[in-house]
Amino acid sequence: MKKFFFILKVLLIFSAFNEAADGDEMLSVNNGSNGLRLDIKSSVSIAVVNSFELQEIRAREGLYTLAIDEEFRSYFPSLSFSYMHTDEVSKRETDSRSSRFTVESEFKVYDGGKRNLDYEIAKLNSLLARNDYRISANRLIAAVRESYLNLLKLRETIKIIKATLEHGMMQLHFIQKEYELGDATKLSVIEIEARIKDIELSLKQSVNEYEKALNRYKLLLRINRHTPLEITGDLDKDFIIIPVTGIDPEEFVSIALKMRKEIESGTVKYGISKRNNQISENYYLPDISLGFNYNLSGEEYPPREKGWGMNVKFSSRMFGNTFSGGTGYNESGNGNSKSRNGSGSADVMNDMTYKSTLLESRIEMAKSADELSVMKESIAVEIWSICSLISTSWDMIVIASKQVELYDAQLVIERLKADMGEARRYDLLEKEIERGKAAVALLNSRINYLSAASNLEISTGMDVGFLKNYMENRNE
Repeated sequence: MKKFFFILKVLLIFSAFNEAADGDEMLSVNNGSNGLRLDIKSSVSIAVVNSFELQEIRAREGLYTLAIDEEFRSYFPSLSFSYMHTDEVSKRETDSRSSRFTVESEFKVYDGGKRNLDYEIAKLNSLLARNDYRISANRLIAAVRESYLNLLKLRETIKIIKATLEHGMMQLHFIQKEYELGDATKLSVIEIEARIKDIELSLKQSVNEYEKALNRYKLLLRINRHTPLEITGDLDKDFIIIPVTGIDPEEFVSIALKMRKEIESGTVKYGISKRNNQISENYYLPDISLGFNYNLSGEEYPPREKGWGMNVKFSSRMFGNTFSGGTGYNESGNGNSKSRNGSGSADVMNDMTYKSTLLESRIEMAKSADELSVMKESIAVEIWSICSLISTSWDMIVIASKQVELYDAQLVIERLKADMGEARRYDLLEKEIERGKAAVALLNSRINYLSAASNLEISTGMDVGFLKNYMENRNE
């Protein structure tokens, strides 16, 4: 994960150097009023680097990595050192003094498999954190792509409306000349002026929409809203639209079920809940530990009398009751004193929550299994929907392209008629407006296709360009 984050930073720096060298590529920060110039790659790099959510997930991943080390420590025996020194002064009696150094160690011999399960859960949580990073990063990349394509659409829409306005202004100029020459009426001039106002209003609305989308894009990339920003992408050069024929959604569903990190995370969550349930089911299995101690004691410092001991302890839960006990053997005074001891206790009805804990773990396991099943089905439905949208978008591109070609052919004839006085300038302007609407419809169809293709790549868990390579290989 650290490598992934480092590569993104390198891409960002590399893009800045490219812009400095080429002048019109990738990311650049100019001293003048041009500000930032971004394409899709540099936009994604900035969004990922500036995302606090991704940084937080990476930090949490570090916590889960530490948790693995903490759980691994439970496989080793405990070790403790202690020192005690006392001085007692008594009136009319002998004073006493004692010192004691002690080393104690305890090793858990049997715990019903709890340590193994806890260690596995810690590793699964770490894997879950890594997947969370990739999932969040993919969502962010998808959002950046979607917003970027929307900006391209709005920018190209402005260009189309400007072109329509230029043709309209040309017709207005012609009709004004014809009116001055007495070949057109004042009403004809007013009609065209009214349509020009409509086009100007549409242009103003489109510019406002673009500015609002640009501000939302800055917020998505965590760029200051006062920073000038320009989108450098070219819809015709940067994106390739290829025909999609015979696309098989089930094939993409199969790929997604193997590649999507959400599926892996759902499987991991189910594994965690299953292990937690196993721990709850085996609550009655005892804990057995073996202890050892070694000490030096005596009245003088440093103490010289050696002593040691060992013990066995056990504890278990059964039907809400807790049982514990143990036995031990100790020697002290350089082996001059030996002792054996044993103990046992029972706490009655002190652990009545075991039933609710067991029931909750079963519910959580069933819930995780159901969520995993629903997730698989939802991904399948999502991919089917996207594949349908891609096919529909391609059909719309074909239809809209034909309409634009038809309007272009009709406009050639209409312009000749208008110049010869056989057609009204107003009718020609209406045809220009209809042609502009058809061009916007074609643009929307292309953006919808590109957006759907991008979403399909994200939904299948594949990299950018996967769909293009997939279709080219199929066509071969």
